[in-house]
Amino acid sequence: MDTKDPSKTNVEYHEDATLGKALHHNVDARIRNPLSGLSTTELQDQVDAFCGKYGFEEKSETFQKAALVAQLPDEFESIPSLDEDDKHWLRMETTRMVVTSSTGRYLADLSPDKWKLPWTMYMCIGIVSIGSAIQGWDNTGANGANLSFPTEFGIEDRHWLVGCINAAPTLFGLLSAWAADPVNQLLGRRGTIFATNLFVVFPVLGQAFTHNWYELLICRLFMGLGMGIKISTIPVYSAEVAPANIRGGMVTSFQLWVAFGILVGFSSNLIFMNIGPLAWRYQLGAAFAPAVPLMALIWFCPESPRWLIKK
Repeated sequence: MDTKDPSKTNVEYHEDATLGKALHHNVDARIRNPLSGLSTTELQDQVDAFCGKYGFEEKSETFQKAALVAQLPDEFESIPSLDEDDKHWLRMETTRMVVTSSTGRYLADLSPDKWKLPWTMYMCIGIVSIGSAIQGWDNTGANGANLSFPTEFGIEDRHWLVGCINAAPTLFGLLSAWAADPVNQLLGRRGTIFATNLFVVFPVLGQAFTHNWYELLICRLFMGLGMGIKISTIPVYSAEVAPANIRGGMVTSFQLWVAFGILVGFSSNLIFMNIGPLAWRYQLGAAFAPAVPLMALIWFCPESPRWLIKK
């Protein structure tokens, strides 16, 4: 027997129908701000409850300010609890401002200041860009090594095998990329970049000391294990530490630095090309050098704020 209050059922149905109608006519595809419509008292109560639940009581004032800004992001200038320093940094994150005129509201472009951001953000992008460049360098080391390692290992006529050895990092990286999400969930963005960087230090260096083709193949497969996850993590970290106004540029810089790494890789191949029968070992192993400082530098970067919020 249904014991629901008919009046409540009618109210719920009416609200759902109204919401459905609103969504149907939402031609701009805008998501409604969940904080809109709350009074200041209700908003503060929710913030206090959140801080109390997760142990952020000492940061309650900061969370109060953040909630007010999230509720009225285009009107932060009129929020009385924000001091001038708070407003200064919020202005730094703004490239467009809503301006009210006699004919209505329009967007004023403030883009000339969009690159004026804290140096820490640029430091983070610069450090993880080392990982991007390593990605490109690792992919090109085999180009020069192809001239000599097949002969040394007696596989110069087994072209399919040489091709498999060259493609091993990409093939294994395609599989390991599927593990990026659980690894990031467990280790965070910094931890993931550090852990995957180990696979472009020791296996890369190990290539230079291999004695047969299958040892070389195993080293390159281990390279792919780290490269597949790292190539999925660095753009995500870049996006999560950059403000929305320059996020696209920061994320696409990953490809720029991969291309730079390819340039350095080919240059390295040319440098070691004529040093004798050991040339391929230097060409394959040289890419470990920039990966070593990255193992230390990544810990100077703050963890992704979005990953911290998820935790």
